[in-house]
Amino acid sequence: MENFSMEAGALGFNVVRNRAEAGYTFRFEVDEPEQGQFIIQTSLISNENDAELVSISRVFSDLDETYEFNQFLFFQTVILIPRVSEAEVVVQTVVETVVETVAAEENDDWRHKLLYLRASLDFPITFYALQSNGLIGGIGIHNPSYHPHMVAPLDNKFVAAPGVTLGLEVQVHNWVSIEPFFKLDLGDPVEEVFFNLAAGASLKFPLKFFPNTLLTPYATFIYHLNSSDAFDEFPAFAVGGGLQLGIKGGNNGSLFIDLSYTISFQDAVMHNPYTALYPEPAVIHYRRSVIGIGFGYKYGFIDRRR
Repeated sequence: MENFSMEAGALGFNVVRNRAEAGYTFRFEVDEPEQGQFIIQTSLISNENDAELVSISRVFSDLDETYEFNQFLFFQTVILIPRVSEAEVVVQTVVETVVETVAAEENDDWRHKLLYLRASLDFPITFYALQSNGLIGGIGIHNPSYHPHMVAPLDNKFVAAPGVTLGLEVQVHNWVSIEPFFKLDLGDPVEEVFFNLAAGASLKFPLKFFPNTLLTPYATFIYHLNSSDAFDEFPAFAVGGGLQLGIKGGNNGSLFIDLSYTISFQDAVMHNPYTALYPEPAVIHYRRSVIGIGFGYKYGFIDRRR
């Protein structure tokens, strides 16, 4: 508004704010057909008969970009005005579309918070893949007191039990977030009720290509804080990645589905629970991995400067 008024004065027009005092109206309208892509359309209207004499449009993506072409755009629009000393023009903007654009940006604030508090209900499926260490034929525990040896085959194990995750996500850039978190879930291969505790952090890459949607792939690191007495050794660390799909859940947060996969590169070494009949070997090795499924909500605090 200010720039067009300045251009009008520089070209010798008498700029007024009241349409009734002007012979012509210079009107501009801004629309956003795509996120981050704007169109400005200018038109010249004769106040005598409300006829639109000319209409011109231009595409831009940033307000500063308009300073490079608004002088020429104004000149192209008003060139049909007769150059007489009495000629006056009123500069007017159509505010309806601009207001709609601002509202859309405000509704998008949920994707641009500095901090997010995350809580989810999880259902991790933990796989224990049997390793061949010390087993007869790679799968059998045995009793060497008998001839031939008594042998019992083992199989892989899995545990599916509920859990929760609490996290604090920091969005350090428009496309990078860091989320430290704390996890708790139930169960292990022997004791059905055991609280597994873990802490970790994820490096997340939020993708904001589609409105009202947030697609976030991430890499994750987990440190196990405890293990049950069923294990002689338990892997301290696990690494992996996942994908979080979020949809708008109010102006400050989102509902999300979280899918992940992690694996430990050290074996989970379990005490042999069958020693009464098959005492060898004393421990059984498994490779531990987890498929994670979670449903949750994250609430944002503090608007981040974009």
